[in-house]
Amino acid sequence: MSETVVSVTPDDGGYSIQAVSERCGINPVTLRAWERRYGLLKPSRTAKGHRRYSEEQLARVQAVVQWLEKGVPIRQVQALLDSSSATNELTAEPVWQEARERALEALESLNLRRLEQQLNGLLADYGHARVITEFSDPLREQLSLSPSLSLQAAMLHSLLTQKWSGKALSLAPGRKRVGWVLVPLGDPLAALELAMVMNVPLWCLDQPADVDALIQRHASHPHFGVLWVANALPNAVQRARWLPSETPTFPACIWGPLAEQMAGDLPGVHLLEGSRTDVADALLDHDLEMSS
Repeated sequence: MSETVVSVTPDDGGYSIQAVSERCGINPVTLRAWERRYGLLKPSRTAKGHRRYSEEQLARVQAVVQWLEKGVPIRQVQALLDSSSATNELTAEPVWQEARERALEALESLNLRRLEQQLNGLLADYGHARVITEFSDPLREQLSLSPSLSLQAAMLHSLLTQKWSGKALSLAPGRKRVGWVLVPLGDPLAALELAMVMNVPLWCLDQPADVDALIQRHASHPHFGVLWVANALPNAVQRARWLPSETPTFPACIWGPLAEQMAGDLPGVHLLEGSRTDVADALLDHDLEMSS
């Protein structure tokens, strides 16, 4: 397989925004928000107006990520970056706890528009990976604990599915470009959430595809690998339709809470473990192997 790969080394003018995105795992939209809204970054510009990031700016992006991972609110990061003494003067606020409480209030009042606005703000500031891990994952878990909150849980699920589906469409590869096909075995939201943190081209399905159809398609269009996202066990009939009984002709992986239970019966299918970010990194490496 082959594709045009964004160079992650700087040219004479510095790193492009795409290169910084790939190196640091931060969506370009979020990088622009850090620059415009919070003044955290100051890339130079080419004659055509394209951003170029120096090594110093790249290090600054990585420093921002480190502070956010410690729970520091985005609005406090500027002072921490600009003053070495500020480290002990500012304390992290419970950003995510407050965000989840606001979301619960919006769901309680059935105000999905307000919840969507809140979600958009979090995405602009922190990116999909952190929002899913720190906001939507614990919020969904909290709602699942009480049957009386099933309506709120269903509304949140619906909103997330619609938001992530729209973003997933933008990740679809162009003509003759390589990519991964994400196939859900169970709730398609799990595949969509993984798609949000992957930094590679992909097609994210909302239902399983017959494995024979995947094999036939790969024979004429050998530009994809398949990742099954397993959070439900298929029955015998479904298993025969959806999963390979012999080593598939395409690169194949499986991940999810039930993946280990299923992987032993899937010849030639690689078991992936760890977090969504771990899987995204593994697929990026695997994709490079396929391209070599």
